[in-house]
Amino acid sequence: MAEIRLHAPPGKPERGFSLAECLLAVAIFSFGLLGAGAMVTERVRETRAAHSYFLAGMLAQDLAARIRANPQSAAGSDYQSWQAQAAKRLPGLQCAITPAGGVPAAYRLELRWPLSPGDSGRLVAWLGR
Repeated sequence: MAEIRLHAPPGKPERGFSLAECLLAVAIFSFGLLGAGAMVTERVRETRAAHSYFLAGMLAQDLAARIRANPQSAAGSDYQSWQAQAAKRLPGLQCAITPAGGVPAAYRLELRWPLSPGDSGRLVAWLGR
């Protein structure tokens, strides 16, 4: 039968890890996980912001197309229906349409919406110039 040794022979140090080395490795691994978690959280926030800017751009294009089709609709019921639809897609959206004059008529569209507490998105588009 084969001999099983549980201890190293005298004069040879035992191999393995001490408790301090294991704790140090766990601490380093934990800091790495914390950094990865913070990075994921930041990317999720940036993705939400990018999505809201995309939506705002699409809504501005829709409003611009409506104004091009009927310039008098910039202040009429068509604008009110657009605003109701836009508020469903991008909560807190505020839109300002400013006539810029000229022939043909030009307009400045400004959209603002909340991104996060203390931060807001803004998109400005010129129509007709």
